[in-house]
Amino acid sequence: MAAVKRLMAGQFTAKVTEVGNISPGSLSRVVNNTAKWFQYDIKRAGSIQLGRTGVVASDLTRRVIFTRDDSTVILKDLVSKGDPVGRSLDIQRGTHRSVAANGKLYTTGPLYTKGHGWALRGPVHNGGAFSDQIINVFEPKTLQRLLSDTDSKKRWAGRLGGLPEHKYVMVYGGTLTFADLYAASPTFRATIGPELDAVIAKATVTWWLTTDMDGRPLKVTSMWDTWIAGQPIQPKRVEGSATTDFLSWRSGVTIKAPQKFVKVDGPAGGLPEFDDPMEVIREREKRE
Repeated sequence: MAAVKRLMAGQFTAKVTEVGNISPGSLSRVVNNTAKWFQYDIKRAGSIQLGRTGVVASDLTRRVIFTRDDSTVILKDLVSKGDPVGRSLDIQRGTHRSVAANGKLYTTGPLYTKGHGWALRGPVHNGGAFSDQIINVFEPKTLQRLLSDTDSKKRWAGRLGGLPEHKYVMVYGGTLTFADLYAASPTFRATIGPELDAVIAKATVTWWLTTDMDGRPLKVTSMWDTWIAGQPIQPKRVEGSATTDFLSWRSGVTIKAPQKFVKVDGPAGGLPEFDDPMEVIREREKRE
């Protein structure tokens, strides 16, 4: 906790990489008694900048990747039928770059500007750094909630934690619900909206946080699942995960907003953004 507060007070900037995946059950299918699973991966990379209130700016690229053959077949079918979600995801296979600064989010990429120039998408919370990653460890209250209720706390050799440059690291882990995270995290509340559905509130989040021996974050992983224990088969189940690595910390680096841009109300052609967990969950409800 103290190390995070020092990073915030010093307004440090971190280079980050992030990988994850989303499995929207509403888009999976059964063909000839064989399950065709719909899943896509996500890769992000760039920088985030801290301020006294947490993450205040970011500069990140993002790309959707399909690696499963059955998912690619479903995607092609969705696109051929003009399905808005399928079309949006297909376009997001191209790299998009987003910059958040001064509370506003700007993006360049084919979903918004066909890759030419910047689009001002509007106001953004928490430096625009959290969409696929739902846990913001740079919120003191959220970090306190995680560390006060851990299932495990271990010291690992750095090489075992995938961080050979560190002799030792601390690895914390635990499980909480969407309701728990919603109560603690302004970032998650901004993602979900003003109300948390009572059913989704029971969704689980399994998390791990790796820090150096001074408490500085090195990696955070979250895995969430709308499966509700004890319920019958749930074909509209949605799962997601993200692992964010903080590769290096520097002071005196400022992320600046683009100088030239056009204001947009959303993606070109009225397509959905479909780039955060709540949009995926809402889509499940639309297809029920």
